[in-house]
Parts: sequence; structure tokens; C-alpha cells
Amino acid sequence: MNDIDFILKWTEDLKAEIVELQFEMDDIRSDFFRLAYSSSYQYYKGYISYNLSLFIRQGKIAFNDNISSFSVHISRLAQVSQEPLLTQSHTNALNRNLIIDLWSVFELCVTPFCNALCEGIELEKLLNYNYTEIIKFLKKSALDETDRQKLKNHLVKENLVHVPITRKTDFLFNKTVNYYGDIKKDKEFLIFFGKLRNTMHTNFIYYGKDYEYKFGDAHFIFKSGKLVKWVDPFEPSPKLYFYLVGRLKEIWKTLITSIKHDGIIFYPDLDQE
Repeated sequence: MNDIDFILKWTEDLKAEIVELQFEMDDIRSDFFRLAYSSSYQYYKGYISYNLSLFIRQGKIAFNDNISSFSVHISRLAQVSQEPLLTQSHTNALNRNLIIDLWSVFELCVTPFCNALCEGIELEKLLNYNYTEIIKFLKKSALDETDRQKLKNHLVKENLVHVPITRKTDFLFNKTVNYYGDIKKDKEFLIFFGKLRNTMHTNFIYYGKDYEYKFGDAHFIFKSGKLVKWVDPFEPSPKLYFYLVGRLKEIWKTLITSIKHDGIIFYPDLDQE
């Protein structure tokens, strides 16, 4: 199976998986899959454009004179498969957008899921995490009540959206019953995926403690102040990126099927299309 067929099958399998979900249409637990489908299908359409570019150059696609005013754009599309720099840029953009989009979808869905499960003291604990840690560091220091309150006002979060994703996923893992995955390995994968996604803010230059992660035969190396490097056993195929987001999808599915919550968990703003 060539790569474009692989991508199409991946999106079609996801579409079939959505139909089998046991959650309501507007439930955030289902929304993850629909948003993931949208992002992966955008990748598919982008990947098609490279093939169209190649077919144009090979003369396999003909255009009639009625769109002669569009010829300059057709020429630009043809260049995508002609110039190595443009080809690489096109591929990099597709891969980067897939990783960014799927992690953003994951973060988006984790927050309302946590919010629905949090009881009073649990919510307070998550929102107070930063303040609680600082107070522990200052336990031997004299801190009057006024300063303590100022510190609390400054550090306590107002909404779960401002709480680090790892704290929220740890909360979810602790709520699971009969989790059929490997929690330790799944947590490690989420830390890796988050790090990879965050390096995209700095054009793949990593800042932090040196770190390595192996995903099957793929090996990712993060060195502070350096470009993240990895061995891709599928290159130039995009399969690695789909296997990565597929693992993220499976972790989400395992979480939502291992945590019982009967009520519907709505998307944050139902007016959004």
C-alpha cells in the first residue's frame, strides 16, 4: 500500500471508529475523535496536493483554456514536487501541523473531562498546585498571613485550563478502573509527545534537560539548545507521524473507557462550529 492509500485508510478507519463510540454526539469524549479526524483529513488533502503537483509536471493532468487566468497558481503547485526545498517545506508543514493539531485537541478535551470528574476538594487541589508547592519550599520561612494571602492570590489558578497538562492527565489516570493499557508507559509517551509539540514553538530547538525517547524503531534525541533529532525508520513515508498520533488517540480512548461518568460532558462552547 502506498502512502496516500495508507493515510486515506487511517482516516476511514477513524471515521468507522467514531460510529462505534458509546458517547453522545456533543460529548467531549466523542469530540476528540471528530477533531482528530478533521486534522488527519486535512493532512490527507495536503498530501494529495503533492501528488497533483507531480502529475501536472508529468503531463498527466490537462487544463483547458477556460482557466488560463489561474495558470500562475498551477505553475506554483507544480513547483512543489520539482524543487527539493519546496517539497521538504511542504512535507514538514504537514507533519508539524498534524502533531500540533492532535496535541491541541488532546489538551482541549482533557480539561472539560477533568472538570466533570473533579469533586470540590479535588478541583481545589488542582487549582492550588503551584501555591501548595511554593508553601512547602517556604515552610521554614516566616511568612505572615497578609503575605501568604497575596502569594495565594497570585499563584492559585482560576480555571483548569491554566493547570499543566501532566497534572490533569495524572488526575485522570488515578480515576481509571481496569485500565487496559500500561499507565507508566502511557504517561511516558504523553511527556514525550508534549515535549515534541512544545519544540515546535522554537522551530524544533529544545530547551530543557537532555532527554531521549524511543518509539518502536524511532529514536528521538532532545539536547538543550539544539535541534531535536530523530531516526525515522519509515522516512520518507509519513507513517511515523500517524503512528504517533494513533498512540495518542489510543491513550485517550483507554482513559475515557476506563473512567465511568454517566453524564454528558459538553464541549466548552457549543456555539463554535
